[in-house]
Amino acid sequence: MLCQDGFSFLVTHVVSQRVMKMLVYKLNHSSAQHKDIGGWPASGDVYFEELKKVKLTQMNFQRVDIAVASQKITIAPHEFLEPGNIQTIISAAHTIGPGEEILVESVFDTGPVTAILLPRYIPEFCAAIFPGSLLRNAAAVFVKGILHRYSLLIERQVFINIYPGFFEITLIQGQRLLYLNTFKYSAPSDVLYYVIFVLEQLGFVPSEEKVTLMGDIDENSVIYTQLKMYCESLQFAGKPDDLKYGESFAGITFHKYFNLLNIPICE
Repeated sequence: MLCQDGFSFLVTHVVSQRVMKMLVYKLNHSSAQHKDIGGWPASGDVYFEELKKVKLTQMNFQRVDIAVASQKITIAPHEFLEPGNIQTIISAAHTIGPGEEILVESVFDTGPVTAILLPRYIPEFCAAIFPGSLLRNAAAVFVKGILHRYSLLIERQVFINIYPGFFEITLIQGQRLLYLNTFKYSAPSDVLYYVIFVLEQLGFVPSEEKVTLMGDIDENSVIYTQLKMYCESLQFAGKPDDLKYGESFAGITFHKYFNLLNIPICE
C-alpha cells in the first residue's frame, strides 16, 4: 500500500491466506519534502528509490495488488463510470493538476464509484517495479473492507480512517453506503469539527452515533479523547476473519493496518 508518508507490505499465502510478513516504512523528512502533488512529493524519484531498497520489492509473487491512498477523492453513482464522465465527476470536487491522473474503482458491482487523484508517476513506477501488478483505490478498499466485516448489523455505523494530515469518514447501514468523504486536517480539533459537521448535516446526532476508528490513531491520541467526549461509543476496527495470523503477529494493533489487511479480500 502506498501513502504520502511511506508504504507498507503484506505478504499472504495464496492458498491458506496465512499472513507471512507485514512491514511498514515511513519516509524521513528529507525524502518527503517538496510535496505539491496533492500532498505527494513533486518527484517520484526519491520515493521509489526508497521503495526499491526494500528486499520484498526484489522478489517474485504470484499476484501483487497495490492500494494507493489519496486525500483527493470523490464518489459518484456507477453510471458515471461511463467513458467521458470520469474526469467530469472528480473535477467537480478537485482541480486536476498537470502531474495527476485519476484512479477509479467501484465499491461493489453496479454500486457507487470512488475516484481519486494521484501523481502520474505512481502507476508508471509501479508498472516498472511490479510488472503485471493491479493498482487499487485505497478508498474503495476501505469501504469494501467495512462492508465485508461490518454490514451484518442493521443499525447505522460510522467509520473514520486516520492518515497523517487527512482522514476518511464513511457511514453504512447494512449493505447501504450512506456517505464517504475525505478531509484534510492540521490539528486534532479539525477532525472533531468535520465529524460533527458531517453527522449534523446528514441529520444525525453525534452523541447517538457509534464510531469505529482505524489508521494512525490509538487510545492515547488527542483525536480519540476528543471524539470520545461527543460520540456514544468508540471502538477500533477488528482484523479480517479471512486471514490467518501466526504467533509473530501477537500484540500488533491491527486497526492501524485496516486497508492493508483488507486488500487480499477486496476482490
